[in-house]
Amino acid sequence: MKIIRLITAILGGYLLSSLLTVSLTLVLPFSNKAESVVLASMLSFTFWLLFILYSYSSISIKKLLIQLAVVSVLLFLINSYFLEVKA
Repeated sequence: MKIIRLITAILGGYLLSSLLTVSLTLVLPFSNKAESVVLASMLSFTFWLLFILYSYSSISIKKLLIQLAVVSVLLFLINSYFLEVKA
């Protein structure tokens, strides 16, 4: 079970932080998009670390995987339909 938690923490955290980076890049109110990209990229490392710490908290692995799936799908839908990111 610890290997599954480790893989979930690393890969799930990367997935979540990349989705949040795309969202923040499009939402931040800078006139220059390069500033938005840089700030969102720097914040992504914080999000990744927070998810890794959260995944090792006292939450069960099933709840963690369900929460990761729900948040990832919601962020994907927000990026795809509301912020209109074309893949």
